[in-house]
Amino acid sequence: MKYQSTSGKKLTNLLMLVLVVLTVSCGSDSNNDGNSNRTSAASTPYVYNAPLSLNDGWQVSHLQDLAIEVAPFEQLMEKIDDETNGYRYIDHVLVVKDNTIVFDELLRTELDFADDWGNNKDLNLHILNSVTKSVNSALIGIAIEQGYIEDVNVKVHDYFQHKLPIANWNEEKANVTLDNWLNMRHGYQWDEWNVSYLEASNQNSQMNRANDPIQFLLDLPMASVPGNTFAYSTGVSYGLGRILSIASGQSVTSFMEQYLFEPLGIEKYDYWTLDGQLHTGSALYLSARDMAKFGQLFLNNGQWLGQQIVPQAWVEKSSTRQVDNGSWGYGNQWWMTAFKVGETDIDAFYADGFGGQYIFVLPSIDAVVVFNGRAYQQGQSEQYDVYRIMANDILPALLTSKNK
Repeated sequence: MKYQSTSGKKLTNLLMLVLVVLTVSCGSDSNNDGNSNRTSAASTPYVYNAPLSLNDGWQVSHLQDLAIEVAPFEQLMEKIDDETNGYRYIDHVLVVKDNTIVFDELLRTELDFADDWGNNKDLNLHILNSVTKSVNSALIGIAIEQGYIEDVNVKVHDYFQHKLPIANWNEEKANVTLDNWLNMRHGYQWDEWNVSYLEASNQNSQMNRANDPIQFLLDLPMASVPGNTFAYSTGVSYGLGRILSIASGQSVTSFMEQYLFEPLGIEKYDYWTLDGQLHTGSALYLSARDMAKFGQLFLNNGQWLGQQIVPQAWVEKSSTRQVDNGSWGYGNQWWMTAFKVGETDIDAFYADGFGGQYIFVLPSIDAVVVFNGRAYQQGQSEQYDVYRIMANDILPALLTSKNK
């Protein structure tokens, strides 16, 4: 099987790259292999057509074949085309129902600055940012199943003896487990949410620019007892990938191709690197259809086309609220939430990436919904309201079909 996997750029100064390319158009000379029915400008009224069959492992079907009304999806596209507030900066929308793609619309017409991070030239591949975390979590589950890692109770610092001495060492740091890293209750002093990811002062940006990023992570002071406090950290997600590589004796990309991408039939991807390897916190590029495969894999309890790829117990653990904040939860690098549609609550677990990258898995209605977006700068995310789109546009149509 052939893969399009490039090593990308060593991202030692992400901020400088972003500031330079924010003002530069990346052009539209990229490859478009025809995933979308859209062939004209937004001023042309949108007319729904069934998704294209691409011989990629997916079944496709017309919405009406699954008793789903077409009108809500045509109205959704009209709002996107009209740039209605809440429906802006959307690059792709894809809907899977009953293991079948019923809606697949590629909206972007040119590459953006995020494509430069991995030198991506393909319109159909999109930066996943933190959706990468959920993919890497599946790799960790596979590595445990394969015997490369004993279990989630292993102490993470045991894998980094070559990084000794580790600063701020104490008993609490010595007891940080793989499970603590997976559910973001690691205990380190880490805050990447209160400063834009595009700012040099963001702690994640600081790690990316460090001469030794993993040492930067390991040397952090402790702020809480491991297992007690949720603190979202792309740094520990990067560290998970380093553990995977050390434990398996392979690069992350080699392990990923062998145990995940090849079984899923994923032949194209891209990535950027940090310290010589794929950054497992944010660096993957995939197509929306392949993102949907990953979502369907978890909807099917780790199976794809009858093959068990990810252990069922790992899927269940990943999609269970290990951290419960009421309106949201967190498992093994996956988020949990619930949508209110009329009188019905629809539970979902989902992968979420900076700029508007989402994979929503909705077991109760047998559906997966994928979004790609480009809402990177301040003020843009408020104009891209994916939760509103799900609750008001997509889920009511899918729920109606379920009740027929």
